[in-house]
Amino acid sequence: MHFIFTLIIILLLQEFIQLKAFSTQTESIIDLYKKINEKGSLVDGLLLNEQAQIKLKTINTIRLLSLKYISINKFLLIFNITLNRIQRNEEIKLIEFRLKFKSNNNNNNNINIHRKKLILIIRKNLHSKQRFHPIIISQEQNEFISYDLTNYLYHNSTRQILIIRRQLWLRKYIQEASLIIYSRIPGSFLLPSSTTRIKRSIKQKQIQNSCSRYDLFVDFNQLSFGTWIIEPKRFNAGICRGDCPNPLSRLFYPTNHAMLLSLLHEQGNSIQQPSCVPVRLRPLDLLYYDRQELVIKRHQGMQVEECGCR
Repeated sequence: MHFIFTLIIILLLQEFIQLKAFSTQTESIIDLYKKINEKGSLVDGLLLNEQAQIKLKTINTIRLLSLKYISINKFLLIFNITLNRIQRNEEIKLIEFRLKFKSNNNNNNNINIHRKKLILIIRKNLHSKQRFHPIIISQEQNEFISYDLTNYLYHNSTRQILIIRRQLWLRKYIQEASLIIYSRIPGSFLLPSSTTRIKRSIKQKQIQNSCSRYDLFVDFNQLSFGTWIIEPKRFNAGICRGDCPNPLSRLFYPTNHAMLLSLLHEQGNSIQQPSCVPVRLRPLDLLYYDRQELVIKRHQGMQVEECGCR
């Protein structure tokens, strides 16, 4: 009977909570994107322990769901969770339950908080109840504490309730709560086609020297993608230009096939000569709207790091 009463309260407050949480969610995922971008890597930006980092090796998508809790009494915190945006072909690697703390100058209190273990209860309906102890996955002495809920939450549920009982320290230190979902979605990043003709913003100069990398700045606003890509608006994609000399040196990272083409060309054979192409690329993290949801996605092969002859 107590649970039914709690559920009614949640349903009445759900619309207000969702509107308030949307603003917080947008701000939080932008902050997360900036932190990853500043550190230069997911590992350093997320500040999770080694156990969690192993799960993040192959991810390309990050979602953040801001959670608002309802306090029925001083012993009970209730979070309403909706995970209905997960795609069928999406592989969930990690679901992080992150509790951010209020600023506190007392380091001893922070250390004690990071040793706290929770007893959580997941409810999907009146008849489904699961009680468990989640594993702590955040690095110690951070501004937050994180728990791994990957194997406990229903991944395609429209509504489930997370309950924390008898944790008075949370009411004293907690500032905000969120779920961060790390996943891998198969397929490459495809930009939607544009019906408008695009003017070239970069004049390509004739290059007569050897194969090398040159700057190529791409502005998403010029490609009409600026309305749904939040960050970065502009980035250096890079371009490979130049000649592949004969005979071909190992300095140009050639494949055995390219070396063979170079030798044949040097002997006067009219076969095609090796071309200057990217041989090493690095990913680009994009913060953008995907199906009206603000997400962080890492897209492989977006920026030229080194050029060679192939």
